[in-house]
Amino acid sequence: MYENLRISNFRGIDELNIDELSRINLFVGANNSGKTSVLEALFLLSGAGNPRLPTSINSFRSLKFVSDNVWRSFFNRMNVISPIVVDGLEDAVRKKLSISAIADTSDLGEADSHSPNDSDSSSQAGSKATSESSIVGLDLLYEEVDSQAIRRTRSQVFQEKRDVRTRVVEGKVEPKRALFTNDLTITYSEIALRLERMLVDKKDQVLIDVARKLDSSVSGFVLGANGTIFVDTGLSKMLPVQLLGNGMVKLLVVNLNAYEARNGILLIDEIDNGLHHSSLGLLWKSLIRSAVNYDVQLVATTHSYECIKALVDSSEGESMGNLIRVFRTEMADDKINVKAFDRDALTRFIEREWEVR
Repeated sequence: MYENLRISNFRGIDELNIDELSRINLFVGANNSGKTSVLEALFLLSGAGNPRLPTSINSFRSLKFVSDNVWRSFFNRMNVISPIVVDGLEDAVRKKLSISAIADTSDLGEADSHSPNDSDSSSQAGSKATSESSIVGLDLLYEEVDSQAIRRTRSQVFQEKRDVRTRVVEGKVEPKRALFTNDLTITYSEIALRLERMLVDKKDQVLIDVARKLDSSVSGFVLGANGTIFVDTGLSKMLPVQLLGNGMVKLLVVNLNAYEARNGILLIDEIDNGLHHSSLGLLWKSLIRSAVNYDVQLVATTHSYECIKALVDSSEGESMGNLIRVFRTEMADDKINVKAFDRDALTRFIEREWEVR
């Protein structure tokens, strides 16, 4: 698990230090206070220099195209002169990602728009960007440092004519260990694939247990043609899961994602979207259980007081209290600051009805 995180010159974040990350982490705060940017920074860092991820996080915000301004939008106040730096300590390994702007592609070699794999350590990044440069891409330098060695990966993503291309310059890109989800990333085809993997592994009992909390007649799930998910409620025929309501689908998706992110990190933006406040306790209890069972570190965001309270109530008990942290981000003097709360502090604030969002 990540213990801390340092972010500089990324999105709306100038400099931000986050300490005391735990198993379950919930970021709260006003709009435009950097919550989603924290999730995106963790997603990039966990990707170990994968050059596809910058365009992925833009797609999470419905940005489907690239341009000079889109590349610049990764940098705080579009300051492309200084690099983006994301640094974190995970399981005694220091991980650091530096992202610089590429001003031209005149000295870039062969690139692949689908699957970069061939390394060429003699190649260099494009020309160093200035404030007046036309930005065509990003250069990513990822480093891992532990007591044994330093491992490095360098990769690039850039626009060439109408295509977005990627290449690995040095090292090897490892599969990403983080899963980012929001309402824009959820498709039924992807849900069906994740359910299929869970069914094959015979790990679907957690889904049945969660579903029964909403509908006691549920006895199982099956996959039909074209990825349709059916639920058995004891009737003469199975029903498409959508007929049981959006709340049921949301709870299933969240727990499917937790299994998909096992031994890694699950990032959920606006975790309570689509759920009635009465279901938030069930959401957190199932997620805490999945995070512990599947060795997942969860980082989520919300604006909801009810969501915070449900997390506190669901983590009652001495062993659970150490698992959660709530971080409040706030904008002050054009800079984003963060304050951490453990469960005991949150309990006191909620009892006194103090504002913690």
